[in-house]
Amino acid sequence: MLDDPILPRGNALTEVMELTARDGGHWVAYIEGFPSVRTRRLFPQTVLPGRRLRFDSAAESRVSGEVPAGSPFLSERRLLALLAASPVLPLVEGAPAARSRVSRWRTAWHAASRQGRAAWSRGRRVSADAMEAVYLSVDALLHGHRVRS
Repeated sequence: MLDDPILPRGNALTEVMELTARDGGHWVAYIEGFPSVRTRRLFPQTVLPGRRLRFDSAAESRVSGEVPAGSPFLSERRLLALLAASPVLPLVEGAPAARSRVSRWRTAWHAASRQGRAAWSRGRRVSADAMEAVYLSVDALLHGHRVRS
């Protein structure tokens, strides 16, 4: 057991298995759930969430390219072999988790609607100014005053 336990950074679906690498570094291994990729289809399709074997240490995170049966409850030797073959995930401190396609679309939609509302307000302001100019011109014509441009 570690003095200062390492907590999983991902969405852990299983219990966390602790292991020590050959260089003395402490790691935790667990199955992580993540949103699956939905294809564009005419009719909706039920898609199960994805899963992957993830390794976390105090300094970095890695994801295995394969998820063998029984993961992460494998022998320490097998887990260390998977860890050695796993690519490093980019770790950005304080950054929010990766956003889904829906949340990115929703953010873009809100930004576009804010821009649309701003343009509509500017259009109303311009049209109000134009209407005021028309009223002044009509008033000047009716009363015989000269219109300044």
